[in-house]
Amino acid sequence: MQRFSWKAQAGHMPWFDEARTALSLSAHLLLGQVALMLMPLMDLFTVAPLGSSALAAVGLLNSFTALLLLFCFGVMQAIAPLTGAALARTDGRQGARQILSQGLLLASVMGLAAAMATQLFAFAVPWLGQAPAVVQALRSYADTLAPALLPAAWLTAWRVAYPLLGQARLLALTLIACSLLHGLANRLLVHGLGELDGLGLAGLGWSYLLSYGLAALCFAWQDGRTARAAPAPPPPPPDTAAPAWIPRLLAIGLPIGAVMAIEYTLFTGATLLMGRHGGQALAAHAIALQWVTLAFIVPLAMSNTVLTRLSLALGRTDADEVRRVVGVSCGIALAFHVAIALVYVLMPTPLAGWLLPAGHQDREALLDIATPLLQLAALLQAFNGMAVVFAAVLRACRDTRAPLLQVFAGYWIAGLGSAWLLGEVLGPVGIWLGMCLGFGLTIVLLLRRVRQRLLNLSDIFPQPEVAHAQSR
Repeated sequence: MQRFSWKAQAGHMPWFDEARTALSLSAHLLLGQVALMLMPLMDLFTVAPLGSSALAAVGLLNSFTALLLLFCFGVMQAIAPLTGAALARTDGRQGARQILSQGLLLASVMGLAAAMATQLFAFAVPWLGQAPAVVQALRSYADTLAPALLPAAWLTAWRVAYPLLGQARLLALTLIACSLLHGLANRLLVHGLGELDGLGLAGLGWSYLLSYGLAALCFAWQDGRTARAAPAPPPPPPDTAAPAWIPRLLAIGLPIGAVMAIEYTLFTGATLLMGRHGGQALAAHAIALQWVTLAFIVPLAMSNTVLTRLSLALGRTDADEVRRVVGVSCGIALAFHVAIALVYVLMPTPLAGWLLPAGHQDREALLDIATPLLQLAALLQAFNGMAVVFAAVLRACRDTRAPLLQVFAGYWIAGLGSAWLLGEVLGPVGIWLGMCLGFGLTIVLLLRRVRQRLLNLSDIFPQPEVAHAQSR
């Protein structure tokens, strides 16, 4: 794969070159995202021999910690617009390192809070109606997983900052190595090797600590190497203070984290609603949702590309480049969703069948339920994916508070509300129709706001006096 470079970004890039650059960056980000998504899948294969209680415990705790880290990753996305503005200045690299340093400090606080929340969740599990065997297994896993959330939180900061700093390839390779190490460590620490006994579910937590910890050490070493190679910055004037980046990160990032949590809980709420229609409906829902989740990594990578490219373009106050980045990225995302929608519409039954064993006793019943859900997934996938891309455009513009209210209205009020009402009338299909309505309303609201931002770019370009104050 060709090494990604930001050297060509100083001038105006043709639309074709912009598309090529965006696809190159998206490919690197996609590889890293796939590597991270494979880690919880490895967990299920690793603990399956330990029994259903172990599987339930791992699935439950991984879902909870995924929500915590997703919120942390959302907050860290505030690094992008601030770094984009910093890199446009003469001391850009120094300012970018300061922002990343403050982001890592904030991530440390959030990682420690996530570790405490994990322990509290393990303590509260009995009140959630879980079986004693599941409770015992979950607490054993939580004790060793909690420390791993600190380096996991650090990784969320590097995942946002490194594409902006031209380190997309290093990010992808490190995350791939992290995933491979996790798979190997799972086998050794959970089940043991030869005469060495495994640690059971406790070993799974140690595996995360090892893989996340080594990835964090790799990035920290790279940061130190870059800082040593950079020329020494001039001393600041005696009457100036260092910029207070953490309040700015929180002001931009907290609404982003809340939006990601709201999206995550929409699918969780739909799953809970589906459970009211029986075990077969819930199983069919899980099958259809698995395909949606797998395909979602593409618009997710594209949204991170938009956030990176647009943050840099806004920092350079280049209106033509801003519109070109948005147009190319939205065009690529739209083409992908048209293609995936055709697959869902034309091949729903084969897609569902691929995730079911040939001899499954309820195979035909599950296919009958999952087929219309996958056909609706054509709309659901397109609305959800484009909403994520539009949200990334607004995040690069530092517009995060109003989109939070729009997403809340679309996902929770319209989405979950209509899913509940339509589910009572139409069954499982009604729940998915309700989610489509929620995503549809959200995409209309976000698109309207994106249009407003692109028509008034002068309002969001960094002002010279502000940039000078931030560089002191």
